[in-house]
Amino acid sequence: MFITIVLLLVYINQLPTDMTMRELVFEELEGTWGGPVTEEKVELARESMHASDTGEISNHTFESKATDYVQFLIVGAAMQKQDQNERLTILEAEMNDFDESTYKHRKASMERDMLQELDDAHGFYLIRSWREMFEFIEPVTHVLLLSILIFLGLSPVFAEEYTHRTTDLILATKHGKTKLVTAKILAALSYIVIIFLSLQIINSFLNLLKFGGIAGWDAPIQGISSGLDSLSRLSYDGSPYNFEVWQFFLLTMGLQLLSCIVIAALVLLLSFLTKNTMITFFISSIIIAIPALLQQLGITDGFLGYLTDFSFLKLMQVSSLFTQFQAYNVFGYPVLYPSLLFTLFALVTGLLIMLIYRLFRNQQVSH
Repeated sequence: MFITIVLLLVYINQLPTDMTMRELVFEELEGTWGGPVTEEKVELARESMHASDTGEISNHTFESKATDYVQFLIVGAAMQKQDQNERLTILEAEMNDFDESTYKHRKASMERDMLQELDDAHGFYLIRSWREMFEFIEPVTHVLLLSILIFLGLSPVFAEEYTHRTTDLILATKHGKTKLVTAKILAALSYIVIIFLSLQIINSFLNLLKFGGIAGWDAPIQGISSGLDSLSRLSYDGSPYNFEVWQFFLLTMGLQLLSCIVIAALVLLLSFLTKNTMITFFISSIIIAIPALLQQLGITDGFLGYLTDFSFLKLMQVSSLFTQFQAYNVFGYPVLYPSLLFTLFALVTGLLIMLIYRLFRNQQVSH
């Protein structure tokens, strides 16, 4: 299965795209249009786009298409900056309307502070391979591929002992119970780390080859928009988070690895409880699939909305957690959605592992 996924990644990265930004023309365009947007750049971009639309300028060459694309990004960045300024005005008004001790004031203050830290983040930046390196192909496929590998690799971990009828021998030893659980958890952790890092290294290498380098590593993440040259439709041009691309890459990789470990703890518990590999695989798949189904059907109101937002599915879609401002009320204080999500699942993981130890310790030798 691992080889199949690697071949899929290779195939996808071989598919042609209109523009990879590795062409020399983009380096020339960066010299003219690169960096934060300014009124002068926006005015020039709009004039040029109008001339192209009316036929005054030919847009049949690759160079002209690349120029149109960059100018489109410039105008889009200007619109995002305008939206940010308008949002700041709204937040200032909300802060004036509510007392400092209220949740609404605190939430508005948090978002305002985050937006003010962005400063001149919006603009055109020559970001190449990074666009495709935050997930495998795109977010849904990313979850699907990682989940399948985790389910296939870990579903038999405890169930296999019952299938081979070796459980009673282990339970009869003095320290067999604790040592077995520890060994199984460490083996599962090693499997997760090796599989995850291997796929990430392969995916990063393929994208470096395709897009021609790591240009844009120090650009703000707001420079990553859902452009025409990207299979992933995630866009960070409206994100309030003040990260450079390399910082965001390391953050998402770390959180994605943690999310895999959380899923692993769930699968291990199910493997012990069901004592059957196929049932473990089926139940694990259902737990991941139900929130995705609710999301696709648009059933996200009330309790079901919380069920979707705080699901294992959302946990694994790390790169989509930072596209916009989202906070929850925790005892009257706003807590950012990504922070709250991973804190809760860190507690869940601890409870799952404790439960595995307790249940296995209470397991009796069959007669």
